[in-house]
Amino acid sequence: MKKQVTMTAALALSALSLSGSMALAAEQEEGTTAQVTNKAEVTLKAGSGTDVTPVVPDDTHDDDPSTGNTGALSIPFASNITFGEQEIQPEDTDYFALNKKPFVQVNDTRGGAKGWTLGAAISPFTSTDSEQSELVGAQLSLGNGKIVTKNNSSKQPELFQAAANTFVLNDNNQTIMQAAKGEGAGAFAAVFEGQDGKNENVKLHVPRAGVEAKNYTAEITWTLTDAPA
Repeated sequence: MKKQVTMTAALALSALSLSGSMALAAEQEEGTTAQVTNKAEVTLKAGSGTDVTPVVPDDTHDDDPSTGNTGALSIPFASNITFGEQEIQPEDTDYFALNKKPFVQVNDTRGGAKGWTLGAAISPFTSTDSEQSELVGAQLSLGNGKIVTKNNSSKQPELFQAAANTFVLNDNNQTIMQAAKGEGAGAFAAVFEGQDGKNENVKLHVPRAGVEAKNYTAEITWTLTDAPA
């Protein structure tokens, strides 16, 4: 099963039911005045994904990373990345994100640690005016990522990073984080942390040729599938 979202998706729920066993009574042992056995019982069901919190603390440059995506397997948080206002340079230039710790978070409360795969693709950077000019050759890269969780003893997923520990995003979906069967239960985030105001781990490379003085945006599409590694 595959779900593709640009910060929004609907995912199916599954259920798990557990209950303790019960013995109505037990025979008295020698030297025991009385002995009885009662029961403790719980029924667990798949999480709704509607009351979740980020495992990464707030980022001053992303007021609300919430995606609106809910469900037992979901992407509840994904940071919007901002590079602010920058000057055009006379040569090819690297601009760095203002965000200190942009992240994307997967929540898996299906039960059973079934595994999942998270991928990302990006659209071209285009101007926000009526001309929709493309920032030709611009490349967004995410480097030196790490997996973060909170109050979670589950086995963590794997962060896939290619050459120089960096993802160079393009229009093809590429795996960012992957949980094999038995991994990734609970909440896990891939974080690309750096200096606040100049995060060199989140870089936008812009060739000089053809650059116009405009505001540009691109969409990062995160795709979460329930297929394990």
